[in-house]
Parts: sequence; structure tokens; C-alpha cells
Amino acid sequence: MIRKGFQFRLQPTREQEQQFRQYCGSVRWVWNRMLAERSEAYKETGKSPSAYRQIKQLPVLKQVEETAWLNTVQSQVLQDAVLDLDDAFKRFFSKQNGYPRFKNKHGRKQSFSYPQGVKAESGRVWLPKIGWVKFRQSREIQGVIKRATIRHRASGWHVSLLCEIEIEIPDPVEISTKNSVGIDLGSIDLVTLSDGRKVSNTRHYRSTERKLARAQRSLSRKLKGSKNRYKQKQKVARLHEHVANCRKDDLHKLSSQLIRENQAVFVEDLNVLGIAKRMGKSVGDAGWSKLIRQLEYKAAWQGKTVLKIGRYFPSSKTCSYCGYKHSDLALSERSWLCPSCSAFLDRDVNAAINIHKEGLKLVAAGYTETINACGQRIRHSPSAALVEVRISRL
Repeated sequence: MIRKGFQFRLQPTREQEQQFRQYCGSVRWVWNRMLAERSEAYKETGKSPSAYRQIKQLPVLKQVEETAWLNTVQSQVLQDAVLDLDDAFKRFFSKQNGYPRFKNKHGRKQSFSYPQGVKAESGRVWLPKIGWVKFRQSREIQGVIKRATIRHRASGWHVSLLCEIEIEIPDPVEISTKNSVGIDLGSIDLVTLSDGRKVSNTRHYRSTERKLARAQRSLSRKLKGSKNRYKQKQKVARLHEHVANCRKDDLHKLSSQLIRENQAVFVEDLNVLGIAKRMGKSVGDAGWSKLIRQLEYKAAWQGKTVLKIGRYFPSSKTCSYCGYKHSDLALSERSWLCPSCSAFLDRDVNAAINIHKEGLKLVAAGYTETINACGQRIRHSPSAALVEVRISRL
């Protein structure tokens, strides 16, 4: 059983759109109230109320005259907001995210979720207490709907349906040189394969940057609070959404092709945040993290393998022919001549070949890293794993 998401653009009536805004406001109010309660309780007693205790407050709040408007919202939608807050605190204490923040009416993320009770048929979706809402159905919905999230974007209202699907995982195939590939990620060429192929980086943000700059300059000249400023703000948001959609489309096509053609894909475990501090827009425009995430879950669906090579493996500095390590290789050198075997090496192709070879070694050795960039053997504890292994089997 796997869970797969289907996203569609909604076509609500004016009354339904008003209900969506009311639901978003109610969820935001519950989040902010429960967050304030947790923060104050922790300051006073050193303990915070549990999610179960806060959920029990919701029926009481509905009976109070000042907050009786909560009765117009489906109860599980409000409960889900409390559970989301509890999950945010768990992520904070596990050092995955920062401390939860209060939500703003004008924030980018305006959404609410139904944990159950949603059904879809012939281009319309049933939302409890709202009714049937039309949507643009671009593909068939598979499996059983387990969750629905209504989200507002610059282009309008969208629904995300999380469905549970039963699939048949094929028997695992032995990984070999012919049915596997190593990939090197970059900003000039998005992906370089170990067989020498290169996929250029479309750079959607860079190509739209001038248009965005003009739109943002126009926005800065509009009077704050005016209708023209609101309209121009929507134009800027739609441009950003268009760039994100184009990038996502390219990454989905590339990741699907790589998984379809290969039994195993080997990729470096890059420190994307660290690289972004030096390269900035180029890293964000490439979408490395999103590509790797897509490769991992698509490989899991098809019974294939995505293996991350340790980030300290010297893929670019090692000659793929003789194994010589060029320790003084600069980042600006896109090609170099091996002093040992006189081989002329393209930096990215050479790195992809080395990643491929190292991945095959790790497979043969039981997924154990061998050496780092200094040529020293590595022994690390499981808690400080430098190699994240995803075996794509259920």
C-alpha cells in the first residue's frame, strides 16, 4: 500500500469561496489560540497542555457566545489544526524545524484539511459541511481518498487528495553496471550521467527574473492598501507560481525517466543548504533536493534503489581511469588533465563515473562507505551516518 497525491484546481462558487476563507480563518484562529496557550503554560509551569486536552476545549468554545461561529466549521477540520500544531512542536523539539509561529491573515499558506469524509466523482469533490465543489479533473483519481487539503494560491483554490493505492512491487533485480547509473548534480547542467549524457538546467527563475523585477518595481510604486496594489501583488505571485510549476514539471519528467531506465540510481548526499549560502539563486533554481526526493519515492513504487554516496567522497577530484586524486582542483576548473595517466577529464562526467563506481562498491560491500576526500578510511557511528540508504522495497 502506498499513498499518492492528486492535485486539481477547484472551481468554487462565490458562496463556496467565502466558506473556504471562513474555514481558513477558523483554522488560523484555533492555531494561534492553542499556540498562545502552550507558550504561556510553558512559561508559568514548565509544561505544555497536550493535544488531546486542547482538542477537548473545542466543543466548549463552540458553546461560548463570542466563539459560537466555530459551529459553522466541520469539527475535524478544527481538530486537525490542533494536531498540526502538536506535530510542529514535535518537529521543533527534534530540531527539525524552528519554534512554531503565529499565522497571519495575509500569509502565503492559507489552507485547511479534512482527515476523512471526502469523496470525488465525475469532476466534483464532496467536502463535509460545504457540499459538492467542481474541479478541473486532468487525470483519473486512483485508490481510496484518505485526506483532502484545500489550499489557496495565486492562481486560485486547489485541492490535494491523498489516496491510498495498492500496487504490486516487482521482484528485486540484481544491480549491475548496465542497469544502474551515477548522476552528478550541478547548476550549469542540472544532471550529468555516468554514460556521458547531460541534462541542461532550464533556469526558469533566471529566465523570468527581468519580468519579475519589472512587476515588483511596479508593486513598490502602488499605494499601500489600494486595490491596484492588491492586483499587482497577485500578478507577482502568479509569476512566482508559474516558475515553480515549470520547475516541478521538468523535475518530474526527469526523475520518472531516470527511474524507468535504471534499476539503481546513485547520487551524492549534498549539503544543499551549505552550497546555497555560496551559490544562492542557482541552487534554488535547480531544485536538487526536490529531484532527489522524487527519485526516492518513485523508486520505492517500482521496487528500485536510490543510494546516496557520502558527501565527503572525492568524486570530482579522483581520476576515473587510474584513481589519482587531484587535491588542488579548483571549483572553476571544469576540465583537467590527469598528471598520472594523462587522461583529459570533464569535471562533471568524471564525477558521475566515480559516483557510479562507488555506488556499485557500496552495493557489493553491503552499503558501507569506503574513503573520504582526504583518502582516509571512515568509521562512523549510525547516528552520524554520512550515507543515507534508501532500499526501495516494502
